[in-house]
Amino acid sequence: MDTLDKYLVRELVIYFLLVLLGISALAVGIDFLSKFWSTGASFSRAMEIYAYKVPQALQQFVPVAALMATLLVVSNMARQNEILALYAAGLSNIRLISTFVAVVASLSTLAFLIFDPLIPIFEGKRVILEKGGSPDKSSSIQIDSNPSSFWYRSDQLIYNVGAFYSQSNTLRDLKVYFLGTDFQILKKIEAKKALFEDGDWTLEDGIVVDYPIDNPFPESHLFFKMRGVIPEKPSDYKTLKVEETTMRLRDLRRFIERSQRYGVDTTLQKVSYHERVAHVFSPLIFVLLGLAFSLNPLKTQSAAKGVALSFLLVFIYLILSRMTISVGKGGLIPAFVAAWLPNMLFLSFAGLKIMRR
Repeated sequence: MDTLDKYLVRELVIYFLLVLLGISALAVGIDFLSKFWSTGASFSRAMEIYAYKVPQALQQFVPVAALMATLLVVSNMARQNEILALYAAGLSNIRLISTFVAVVASLSTLAFLIFDPLIPIFEGKRVILEKGGSPDKSSSIQIDSNPSSFWYRSDQLIYNVGAFYSQSNTLRDLKVYFLGTDFQILKKIEAKKALFEDGDWTLEDGIVVDYPIDNPFPESHLFFKMRGVIPEKPSDYKTLKVEETTMRLRDLRRFIERSQRYGVDTTLQKVSYHERVAHVFSPLIFVLLGLAFSLNPLKTQSAAKGVALSFLLVFIYLILSRMTISVGKGGLIPAFVAAWLPNMLFLSFAGLKIMRR
């Protein structure tokens, strides 16, 4: 790392931290002042609730801080003729851009590694406080729900469950279909109830219907108890009745995969998952946007203009992002497209503007 890199890294990190802390404190403070009087909570409890909101605010404003820090650093360098001196020394735009992108990529990765495991814990404690509980008694608000009328596929069998009661580990109105290699039905089992005990499900009060390949007529018989049919455990049916913000990214992905196995619509969760992934990469796009607008050797860019331009770009990005996310949650476009379309449009715009320079 040469002298130029050290200088750019120091300036960019200092401005990034100052902007991030300042904007996050301002946002949390405004939210506190606007909602504190209507919450009915004591001042100390309200302060504790909003203290748990700080990590989420910090993560939310990482792209904005990256954009504003880039604009401020470059505008200061332009006013002091440092950009002109670098161009006169033969440095290209690619040389400067690569340093900014590397620093912001490192900061964005570090922010993700810190906030991804931290925010679910803080959000869980915040929700517990808002409900009147104590965060010291539980660090999670994972609540088992009782899904009803869902399908589940497991290897060569597929079954429908009328209801699942997580408290007693009981399945009601169970219909199990055994499939052949060509997905034809070989056997069907219907049971009024299935109880999980001694590591296996016990099906009670049901009927078994066989469909022999060489016989056009099915064969059936009743049973009172049957074991060794369903390989899943009760935990496979338990869902988390929480918001996506209280789950880590990998937990949200597993939740989506598990929910899909028993036929639950996961459109909202998919959009939220891709939105959070796109948010990790958005600081890089904002940095390229900032450089595309501010990388000029002439003294035409002031700090005030840089801040104003930052808010304008962020406003346009947020409007476009909210529109595509809303359309994606409605199921009109794929979740991946809904989350990544604003990033792709802004990246293309920044790339074209940089190439023209």
